Amino acid sequence: MRTIIAIALLSAAATPVAAQDFDVRDLFSNDRFFQESGVLQAHGDVPFVADFWFLPGPADSTRALLGVGLSNSALKFTRSDGGDWSATYQVVLELVPEDGERLERRWEKSVPVESFDETLLTGETIVFQADIAMVPGEYDVRLTVMDAHARELSRANAELEVPRIDSPGIGEPVLLRRLDRDGEDVAYVVHPSHAFPAPPDRIEFMIAADASGAASLVARAQLVDPRAEENAPALASWSDTLQPAAGGDLVGYGSVENAAQFGEYHLDVELADESGAVVASSTTPLTIAGSAAGIADHWKEAISVIRYEASEGEMDILEEIEDPAQRIEAWACFWRMRDPIATTAVNEAIQEYFGRIETANESWKSPLRPGYLSDRGRVYITLGPPNDIQQNPMPLGQHAFEVWTYYRGRQFQLVFVDRIGFNNYQLDTMGTYQRELSQVERRKRSFLEGRTHLCPLLAPAFESD
Repeated sequence: MRTIIAIALLSAAATPVAAQDFDVRDLFSNDRFFQESGVLQAHGDVPFVADFWFLPGPADSTRALLGVGLSNSALKFTRSDGGDWSATYQVVLELVPEDGERLERRWEKSVPVESFDETLLTGETIVFQADIAMVPGEYDVRLTVMDAHARELSRANAELEVPRIDSPGIGEPVLLRRLDRDGEDVAYVVHPSHAFPAPPDRIEFMIAADASGAASLVARAQLVDPRAEENAPALASWSDTLQPAAGGDLVGYGSVENAAQFGEYHLDVELADESGAVVASSTTPLTIAGSAAGIADHWKEAISVIRYEASEGEMDILEEIEDPAQRIEAWACFWRMRDPIATTAVNEAIQEYFGRIETANESWKSPLRPGYLSDRGRVYITLGPPNDIQQNPMPLGQHAFEVWTYYRGRQFQLVFVDRIGFNNYQLDTMGTYQRELSQVERRKRSFLEGRTHLCPLLAPAFESD
């Protein structure tokens, strides 16, 4: 048992108070899930999430599998002479047992990327993992992640109870992320946050058990909705017969076909002997795209946030949906249509869109409106980052302005002028923006028209007039 102590439109009119107070991150916040599920979280200069899985270990020890997840955007990247970019981070784990001396482990890792755009990626784009043999018992733990270039860090504290796993015994199932497939070889990394930004096609996992003396055991896994009625069927299941190694160690890899959408779920695993009797069981929590209730309960705000991505026809349909379950399905399939690489665990369209929302809110907020509702925010979200920004101080008797330069096969510029102050820059080249936006929207519609089968709810929005 573990207890964790884890430390925007083109108008000068003011945005309503409700829109100012609403935080876009509330739609996808996993803070409560992390606290209740024992996932460590740090919100400092180098934000990260982390988890420990306790698995059978050698002799009388327990194997602690540590996973740490952070984003490229949390680190400072520097460019090499060859044009590539790299960052370096350090992980420091301090362990203080109830009776014993303080232990410390340190690791340093480099993160190479090929382009500047990759340095801005959000989500769990970096995963660190390490195996540690621990004596069962209680520990005070301090976990620190430091950016070696920026000399910034974040820290989380925890109290861990490391269990003893005797035969027959099974550790907590380890959620995995598939990295790539090379012939028959599959590479995995652990999934520290237990959080999927969008509904995955499959949920991958590893089980590890001590099965000394057993010839073979049947391993079973089920994806369960804890909100469902008692004795309700599992959402998905998996089973396999596994043979322990000579020393009794039993390791298996499995996956369940995901039938879940938004919300919180459990992955339950168990081992059964030849008679069918269950000899060991365990479970692990997971969450998909934040809270389902958050999407349904904040529906007006949720669809307002995607105004730059949704077509007019889609917005008309979304605004009319009243049923909470249908809202959740509409939200899920809206983004399913836009997922450019369905085989990855991450929906890159969600990641990119809300990453731009976050950047706009951090960069261009004003007393009048949140950043994503500003003119610069709208342009950034719909056209992406410019290739160059020229910021001009306010000359005597004139107004401050910015010039954004884009290269999209040809060069064009957009000018923003702060006529009324308060960091309220307004777009002064509306015709140019609308021309470029119309090209983006035509390409987007052409892409989506071929994917309406993924979202029958919104398919009418793409029917020919």
